[in-house]
Amino acid sequence: MEDDIEDLEKTSSTDQPEEPWCSTCHQFTDYRRKWDTINRSDLDGRSYSENIEVPHCIDCGNPMLLLSTAKKLVWSVYTLSVLAWIVGLLFVGTLFGFNLQTILVFLIFTGFCFLCSRLPQKSRLLLRSRMQAKKEQGLRELLQKL
Repeated sequence: MEDDIEDLEKTSSTDQPEEPWCSTCHQFTDYRRKWDTINRSDLDGRSYSENIEVPHCIDCGNPMLLLSTAKKLVWSVYTLSVLAWIVGLLFVGTLFGFNLQTILVFLIFTGFCFLCSRLPQKSRLLLRSRMQAKKEQGLRELLQKL
């Protein structure tokens, strides 16, 4: 009977939370937790306050973000934009056919989809700063080996 019991504390303690990334300092720096309040609405039409934890870099004082959250946001917005573009292409091709007016409207829709894919700018800049920091770190390690 005791062999069937699973200890949940051991499995949850092995998962370490992801450290936030500071896009200003370009590293995983120490941070302090600040609390912020966001107003949310419920199904009854009322609103309530939700407290969230926002990590701030100790060195520069700027807010820090999680890389996994930024990556998920960028890829999901990009995927939705591509799917909307494909649906628009199928819609125009099937219902209206391709003529000058539909191609012009479709080009405007293509620009709209491109601009929508660029909406999570802060997350894209965060991922770009992380990639740039990885390259710089790789170059430093290569130069140290020489």
